[in-house]
Amino acid sequence: MFDTFGFYRSKQFLILGIFLLNLFCNPDWKHNSGDPFTKTYWENRLLENDIIAYPRFFFIEGLVTGLNQTPLTILSPSDGSSITVNGNGPFKMFVFASPKYLQLTFPTQPSNVHCMVWDRGNWDGFSLVNVQISCPFAKTIVSGKTLLWDRCTYGSSWNPLGNSLGEGLGDCSRGNPEPLQFCTAADGYDSATNPNACNGGINSQLVSVGAVYRSCVSRNTSKAYQRENWRLPLYTEMFSVIRCSETNTGEITGEDGCLTVGNATKYPGATADPILFPNAQPAHYWGPQTFPGLGDVQVITVNFDPGNESYLNKDLNAFVRCVSDL
Repeated sequence: MFDTFGFYRSKQFLILGIFLLNLFCNPDWKHNSGDPFTKTYWENRLLENDIIAYPRFFFIEGLVTGLNQTPLTILSPSDGSSITVNGNGPFKMFVFASPKYLQLTFPTQPSNVHCMVWDRGNWDGFSLVNVQISCPFAKTIVSGKTLLWDRCTYGSSWNPLGNSLGEGLGDCSRGNPEPLQFCTAADGYDSATNPNACNGGINSQLVSVGAVYRSCVSRNTSKAYQRENWRLPLYTEMFSVIRCSETNTGEITGEDGCLTVGNATKYPGATADPILFPNAQPAHYWGPQTFPGLGDVQVITVNFDPGNESYLNKDLNAFVRCVSDL
């Protein structure tokens, strides 16, 4: 016959054994800070979600880089605290806010660059430290519209701690400038039968296919520098970044460029401001428009060697600088 009493007694001993095993053996999973059954989990949760979320007075300490000649105002909207920094270097401000949800904004941006919070830093228990604010955009105004330019030629990207141009100025030392073809046979391009393969088949259309087009549009998906409206600039917009001399404002409207007004000592090679555009190439930069002549095989470009409007065959290589509308 089945021993019911013995069965239940065995079951009780089994449960007791499991309890004692957990009590005395203290298995490794009990040390897992991500396990909600552990004390460490709740201590960390309290620290991360409750303690640092609660507003209090504290210091923000960090570094500003990429400024050029004009100051930057930093604002904490939580309490209205603000400071104005006049140049690159460390900054420190006292705020009343939540360390976890703190925001920093810039009510007054510099005149020739545009800045952002590059790194929110770390909470050390007393202060928010290692905050990085940098300015990866150059800023120009064309026909009343404010344009934010990537300071780096496509293929390279902004390094806020780069100092090849001077301490605190930042540079484009991440990656290297990469020349691209406007349109290729892989895109359906044929100089005789289909020269506008990358322009929707019509020379009046802006580029919509190919490596040059993707170089800027792909930045919207990746939210490069926290922006989602990147595009290829018109050649007329590229005139605004030309610098022939220290006083020239970039109002270049034809094919003469900087040939007659340039200052080769101040701006040798690439006629773009060497501080605002650290690795500007003395070469053609693509615009998005077909040149309506010579069989539609060329694109209107800006050549940053003499600093002029120019033209280049679509299957040749040139550089790209992406722009974003503010």
